[in-house]
Formats: sequence, C-alpha cells, structure tokens
Amino acid sequence: MNKVLTVLKTNTLTSIQDQGRFGYAHLGITQGGVADEYSFHWANKLLENPFSSSVIETSLGGLEAEFQQNSWFAITGAMDNAYLDDIKVPNWSRIWAKRGQRLSVRMPRMGLRNYIALPSGIKAPLHHGSSATVTKDRLGGLHSDGQGLRAGDDLYCFALSEKQYKPISVSSKFIPDFAPSSIIQLRLLLGSQHLLFDQNATPTLYEATYSVASQSNKMGYQLTGHPIAVPKQHLISEPIALGAVQVLPSGQPIIMLCERQTIGGYHKLGTVARLDLAKLAQTKPGAKIRFIPTDVNFCLNEYKNWLKFFQKKAP
Repeated sequence: MNKVLTVLKTNTLTSIQDQGRFGYAHLGITQGGVADEYSFHWANKLLENPFSSSVIETSLGGLEAEFQQNSWFAITGAMDNAYLDDIKVPNWSRIWAKRGQRLSVRMPRMGLRNYIALPSGIKAPLHHGSSATVTKDRLGGLHSDGQGLRAGDDLYCFALSEKQYKPISVSSKFIPDFAPSSIIQLRLLLGSQHLLFDQNATPTLYEATYSVASQSNKMGYQLTGHPIAVPKQHLISEPIALGAVQVLPSGQPIIMLCERQTIGGYHKLGTVARLDLAKLAQTKPGAKIRFIPTDVNFCLNEYKNWLKFFQKKAP
C-alpha cells in the first residue's frame, strides 16, 4: 500500500464509504454506505477496482487534498466542481495526477454528492464487513469511530503507473441529468400496506408534485406537498426496506435511504425502484419530485443486469 492522498481541508459531509453493511439489521445496525449507488459503482469501474471498493463521498464539495505521489483517480457524481491545481478537470472521468498536485472538489453547480476513487480502492478498516462511515452510529470510517475525514488524514491504496491506463470518460448517455430545473420521476412499487390507505391515496401520490424538504439526509428524504390521508389502523413496528415510502402523521411522504433506522411503524405505500434512489440522492432541498407506477419484475431484472455490468471484470 502507498500513501497517495493527504486531506488538507474538508467538511463534515466528507467520508469513506462503500456499499454498506448487510445482515446486521436484527442487531439494530443500519446499512449505511453510499447514497448514490450509481455514481459510486462508476467511480470504481473507471479504475477497474474490485466491486464495492471504498471511496471518498463528498456532499456540497468542501474537499481539498494533495497527492503524495503520482496516481490515477476517478471522480463521478455532481458536475462541474473538480479541479487539479485550480484547473477544472472533467467529472465522470479517469484522471492522472502528479505528486504535489492538489485536488479540490467545490460546491457543485448540478447535483449534490461526488465520489472519488483511487486505484484498488482506499484502504480502511472493516467493521461488520464494511468500511462505511455512519456518524450517528459511531461506526466505520478511516478511524473506526464513525467520523468523517479530517484535515491531515492520509489515504492509502495500490498506486499504478501512468502507462497502465489512459484518460477516459464515461459516455454522456450514461451520465445522469442533474439539471435543477428537471422534475425527478421516481418509479413506485406498491406494497401490501397501500390497501390500508383510502382509495384516493395512491392517485393523490401520482398526481401531486412534491418538494424535497431541507431536513432531508441519508436517513431519509422528507417531501412536502399534497398531504395523504393516513390510515387509522395501528401497525406493529417492522423492518424498513431501502427506498420505502412512509407516510408521516402529517400526511407527508418520506423516502427511506441508506442510513435509515432498521425498524419503524409508519404506514408505507410502497418502495421506490432501486436505481431511482441514485437520482434522489443527488437532489438538493427544493427539488421537485413526482411518483409514477412501475412493474416489479421489470425493475428487478433491470437492477440485476445493472449489477452484472459493474461486477464484470475487465478483459
């Protein structure tokens, strides 16, 4: 392992992440991991890293780091905010950096989160099979205490020579549209509990346009808009799936994300399609959301094929 990158400046929303922890919900341990699974896997794919290798996740920029030796790196996610020595470099690309150059990830013009990968993945201790940083649980990360990256942190990986790769970018047809003027459409898979709601609840959800509330985070994205009548029937708390759409007592929906609590008792209309959660995770407060119906088998096959692409080893 080589010391490749030293953190010079950061914010509280910059951390080491991977795909998260699985199989520990019965212990109250949340999944955690990256918010935008799509950008995360592309960052590792650009460097031909092992599947789900650890990366840096940043939100709203705020990262500055110095390369301690020559190295390739890849950056995906939010757009138009990556610089090497104050010279803008293309996002969604594999880039060569020289020793002493400074990488800065600034406030993005479009999108919210960025993912920075290093060759072979960033070395970080594993806890319950993952390096994912979950601050509220004081679990994971570079220092194993659930804290984000701090100034002075050194990041290690297996360095590659310049000759091993060439600069490359992801085709534009695979780069998401993060334009703030766009209305984000989320495909909704209805669950069994939707039958407990008033017959107008589902049509109301599909017809309404919701806004992302300012208190949204990696636990869940709270939405504001036309309220939905909440069933009076009491529910026993049960496990919460990634992407579950709960309806709060106020009638406002909340979409549960990677750092969600493991159980809950609010009524759930359904679950957002897995691949659509990446779009949601890149939205800022005030973004517009609409739900549309979809087919469970189509979404399942789509996700399986998508995972096969990223798990495929390079020739």
